[in-house]
Amino acid sequence: MKKHAVCIAVCACACCVMSAQVEIVYTFTGKRIEKKTVTIEPDAADVVRVHIPQAELPPGLDTVTVLPDFAAAQTGEAGYFIMPNGEYGTFRERNGERTARGAMPMPIFGMKNPRAAFVAIVTGTPYDFTLMTTAKDGRYTILPRFEYRGRPAYDDLTVAYHLLKGAQADYSGMARKYRDYQLARKACVPLKERLKARPELAYAARSLEVRVRQGWKPVPTPVEHQTRQTEPSMKVAVTFDRVGEILDEFRRQGIDRAEICLVGWNQKGHDGRYPEIFPVEEQLGGEVKLRALIRKAQAMGFQIVCHNNNSDAYMIADTWDAEYIIKNPDGSLSAHAAWSGGRMYNVCPQRAFERFQQKDVRAFADLGFRGLHYTDVLTVVQPRACYDPRHPLNRNQGARWVGKMLAETQTVLGGSASEGGHDFCCGVLDYALYASIVPPKPHPMVDRFVPFWQLVYHGIILSNPFPPTCNYTIKDAATRLMLTEFGGRPFFYYYSNFLDKGNAWMGTADLTCENDEALKASVAKIKEGYDEFTARARLQTEFMDRHERVDTDVYRTVYSDGSEIVCNYRQTAFVYKGRTVAPLRHILIGP
Repeated sequence: MKKHAVCIAVCACACCVMSAQVEIVYTFTGKRIEKKTVTIEPDAADVVRVHIPQAELPPGLDTVTVLPDFAAAQTGEAGYFIMPNGEYGTFRERNGERTARGAMPMPIFGMKNPRAAFVAIVTGTPYDFTLMTTAKDGRYTILPRFEYRGRPAYDDLTVAYHLLKGAQADYSGMARKYRDYQLARKACVPLKERLKARPELAYAARSLEVRVRQGWKPVPTPVEHQTRQTEPSMKVAVTFDRVGEILDEFRRQGIDRAEICLVGWNQKGHDGRYPEIFPVEEQLGGEVKLRALIRKAQAMGFQIVCHNNNSDAYMIADTWDAEYIIKNPDGSLSAHAAWSGGRMYNVCPQRAFERFQQKDVRAFADLGFRGLHYTDVLTVVQPRACYDPRHPLNRNQGARWVGKMLAETQTVLGGSASEGGHDFCCGVLDYALYASIVPPKPHPMVDRFVPFWQLVYHGIILSNPFPPTCNYTIKDAATRLMLTEFGGRPFFYYYSNFLDKGNAWMGTADLTCENDEALKASVAKIKEGYDEFTARARLQTEFMDRHERVDTDVYRTVYSDGSEIVCNYRQTAFVYKGRTVAPLRHILIGP
């Protein structure tokens, strides 16, 4: 059997890890399996580092798994595992599995058991692994499965297991360790420092996000490959004049600060004909009315931006060209779901930047938009690879081109926002519409969600936690409370529920403005969120330093300035430090 080199560095851990056995399993495309077990003697660095150089990864690999012996627990033992999206599970099942692949916003995971506590940071090949948490016959393991599928490796394989002790040995400590790692290598910069020279970012940090979906074609589409002759008609929901009336009602009800994002203002509405954007949709009022709205919003003290997409393309676009579409390994076009404009095709991030994004953002600036410009999709998926020989990209290179797009919006328009919290571009992302696209929902292996991402990035990236916390003041009390527990910057969305056949991933309850009564009622619910957020907006620039369970269904979040937020999910009141927390409510205790 061929030997494969593995470089391993470890350190001492006060959690009784005196030595470690690391099992590395190579599975080849022909189903052949090779196993290697390495005994590790700890040194003084408090890190177990598994490093396999790219050149030492053999050809024909299907997968590689890495499992230290301390990354295991028995059913019934004290402790838990933590997934990168915040899923937290205790060791209570005998058999089961929870995996994460696409919906993995950070390349980290952790476990605490009676023998060790650690956070693992995947620093080599961070976008090509599935995280596997498995219970089998009463034994839990958590491991990365790196996936090559017969293709040559393009990066080293590296996993750094940071062993934690004392007050650091919990999920808050795991998150702080990763945050410190990111800050030390200058992958990102705290909000407090960035907003000194970024007035648009400073404004957004103290403001609600209000999105207005103005127009769209049917979803799901009745025409998969649309032409100008077969294109379905666009529904007009909110004209530019009507958006102005929403802003007038904001002023009447006392909302003085908000960032407005127009969605579906472009040609044929939301996802109408991307990458074709112009002319501004005439059915909404056209460019003259749009420019007037932008001037009005800014004169009233609001920040106004627009929604765009540089990831998806439709064949109906006047700019359609298969050249810029991502190619699969077999040379076929990379396609996605069918949406408003028909079948979506994935645009190569390099070609998106070179052919469209730079001129698009300058056209938006010319219209007058300024603020945290929203580019859809980019950070809600892993970086994409492209196999077109004219513009080949591995995932590392794809991440860099996405970073160029986000940086360009910061330079030209004042800020950047995108759909998710994937952190491969954390240094150039100002706002994540939802930190995790996976909402809290029951799973046999998962006890609950905890703000793991927020413990890393609160105070660095503004965010809303989940899709269902959109329009949180019209949701159930527990959802409303979760936005506060997770330190969210609230966002409201007119016509968030626009799909024709369900799949309302942001919830079925909605804000509408089809008549004046509905408009006033919707603004009243936004005003509730405005008042709640104003009371705690100062915390947006603070790190979230600790999160913990105080008692059954009661959780405490502690910020770097000493502030505490206590959230009570009980049906009865709870007393904390002499203060009563009402059922399904929170209290804020200042520093």
